[in-house]
Amino acid sequence: MIEINGNEYPVRYSMKALKKFERKAKVNVFSLSDPSKLSADACAFLCFVGVECGCDFEGVEFDMELQEFEDHITLAHVTQCFDVLGEYSNQKKA
Repeated sequence: MIEINGNEYPVRYSMKALKKFERKAKVNVFSLSDPSKLSADACAFLCFVGVECGCDFEGVEFDMELQEFEDHITLAHVTQCFDVLGEYSNQKKA
């Protein structure tokens, strides 16, 4: 969960969300290891697609547009989203 403008939202990175990010940012998500290597636009969009996907998956209403979303996030949010993304790549196979 990530707090944005006083509301808690789930963050999730499905393959659909990652593909959407790659198309816009022109960055291969499998090469991501450090947010400092991305532009501010790419960082904001990575957070946006993660929240958008998480809300869709969990049935949480999310009607914010990217531009409004960007007004409410900080580098701390980017770090949180990277942590969530890292959790997916660190999960061990069952």
